[in-house]
Amino acid sequence: MLETEKPGIISLVLGSTKYKMFNFMVSIIMLLVLSSVLEGHEYGFLVLNITSSIVFVLGIYAAGRNKRNVILLIILGLPWFLSEWIFTRSSETIFASILFFLFISGTLFAHILHTKKVSADTLYAAVCTFLLLGLLWASIYNYLEYISPGIIFIKNNSDVVTTLTSNEYIYYSYTTLTTLGYGDITSLTSIGRMISVLEAIAGQLFLAFLVARLVAIYTANAMRGNTGS
Repeated sequence: MLETEKPGIISLVLGSTKYKMFNFMVSIIMLLVLSSVLEGHEYGFLVLNITSSIVFVLGIYAAGRNKRNVILLIILGLPWFLSEWIFTRSSETIFASILFFLFISGTLFAHILHTKKVSADTLYAAVCTFLLLGLLWASIYNYLEYISPGIIFIKNNSDVVTTLTSNEYIYYSYTTLTTLGYGDITSLTSIGRMISVLEAIAGQLFLAFLVARLVAIYTANAMRGNTGS
């Protein structure tokens, strides 16, 4: 019997096709951690931009299952990618980031729904999709506040607009997505509350669909195995 060589750390990190979902998942987690740790540091933006670039490249690699997908992802993600480096953030580039995260999360979710076998790749894709939902809604909050300050986040005094940082948008998005809701950042507008509720519903529906799909795949494989025996 031939011995198969186990993949080393280099192949795990730099990535063959087999580990592209794992690499993408790690890059998103790194971005989330570093965005909170390095916020306000003098050269923190440089590290964050490099990490964002890694997320951009690995996202295209993970979701680019054909030439058309790759081209669409580059077109959608390039404005966001360039704006992070040349500091030209605008409503257009933020909206492009929404489309970029939406397309990637949709592609990965479709991959989960159509897979015939539960593997590590499937589970990593599920984690990536859930993490991307948080970034997607954070971009939505950022976009709406950018074009109309105070439309979602205002202080108790409605005449005072609360300006949140990118890291605070991310924090609020994930606490809403997971229905954790600490309450230290809340929305006091009707539009903000509605969008927050929609995010919470999306998070719960995703988990419900994920569990149902994984159970269905496992059951189908078990039945085929019993039939074969």
